[in-house]
Amino acid sequence: MSGIAVRQALTLGLHLRNEDPNLVDFAKEIRYRVWWAVASTERTLSVMVGRPSCFVGSDCSAPLPLPSEEEMSMSTNQPYDAAAVRQARRLSAEDEGFPDRSTSTPSSVSTKANPWSLRDSPMPRSSYNLVDRNTISPNNGLFFLYITKLKLLDEDILKQLYRPEIMKKSWATVQSIMLRFQERLDRWRSGLHTVFDFTRNQPEQSFSRQRVCLGLMYYSTVIIIKRPCLCKLEEKIPNETKRAKDIDRASASECVLAAQSMVDLLPDEINLARMYQTSPWWNMVHHLMQAATVLMLEISFSAIHCPDSTDVLFLAAQKSVAWLQSMAADDLAAARAWRMSSDMLGKVAPRIGRRIDERLTRSVQTGDDVSMQDLLMPSPNYNAASSAYVPMTSDEADYASMQPQMSWEPLMFTSYDNYLMDNDLSNTQLPPQQRPQHHQQHQQWK
Repeated sequence: MSGIAVRQALTLGLHLRNEDPNLVDFAKEIRYRVWWAVASTERTLSVMVGRPSCFVGSDCSAPLPLPSEEEMSMSTNQPYDAAAVRQARRLSAEDEGFPDRSTSTPSSVSTKANPWSLRDSPMPRSSYNLVDRNTISPNNGLFFLYITKLKLLDEDILKQLYRPEIMKKSWATVQSIMLRFQERLDRWRSGLHTVFDFTRNQPEQSFSRQRVCLGLMYYSTVIIIKRPCLCKLEEKIPNETKRAKDIDRASASECVLAAQSMVDLLPDEINLARMYQTSPWWNMVHHLMQAATVLMLEISFSAIHCPDSTDVLFLAAQKSVAWLQSMAADDLAAARAWRMSSDMLGKVAPRIGRRIDERLTRSVQTGDDVSMQDLLMPSPNYNAASSAYVPMTSDEADYASMQPQMSWEPLMFTSYDNYLMDNDLSNTQLPPQQRPQHHQQHQQWK
């Protein structure tokens, strides 16, 4: 459906700047917003399924959406104030490397401007704060602008950091790309209106759903940027400099912290009706599985990147599995994700001397009175005083020693892992095309 919507929008020319003199500015802005809504949805789905987008961003010239409510303009149906448009266009264009089109109205934007393409070099820092975001009243139009710009950044990340050709580059090049994208993401976050700042404890309930949505998307982007470092790089790139190793360790820790923060955005008490009202319900399975995969991958590495946060990471992993379990009764995708994640967590938990709560492996039927507090309560073998599970039994210790032979889900791996993954994570049960090829490829990353 998304692909059909994109092709229909392309056929109608919604991806192009509209120069029709007989069309009022408001009507043009609505067309731009329809395009960016379709394009952003398609980019989100591309990230979720790991497939290329069905259109090329360089073919688009539609200006970014204005940070204003549609209803206000619709009620008057009057042309936009030229000065207000210039200020709004400046806000839309800055921060992410977009050309400054503040001197243009919606119907007279320069034909040389390409709002979809992100420049490799960041804009001069003096241009970041041309407009004070907090002078604009928070509204859904501003929220939509934040989403659009973040999806543009996601597109560029996938295009540069995960394209097949990147495997021919040096690891230093990969690190520089990651650092550049993290700088852009930091600028995006610093440009958020205080009302939309998901890192603050906001007593104000207005725009709470928007904050959760932005938080989930932000942490998801952090994971995409930092994920290549969540490997045992020191064993595959022995000649790295100290600075390069520090970048690897810091990036891996930030990736794991982002996954934990993503889970923390959800309450500890399960309430599906509330969750669907205050979060992007249609892709929550993706966000939960993305966070769970990172957390369990770190646990499989014996939490070497976050050794002081073992208990916190394990509880966060259980929390993500518990949410998937609660959604599984009415959602086939969630049911499959729950079975996969609970199985993975049960296999990797012995790496840190833990074992999954058996309640997380049982099916939850519709109507069962099961809460998050119940699912995350200490099991009979849990030591509440030390906040850690008691030592493994002899049978569990034997199971942990069998880890090199256990079955690993392909979801745990990316193209980077195929070259950088530790040998003890390889598995003869994986299909040949998914087995790591250390002897052929890891020398490229020196």
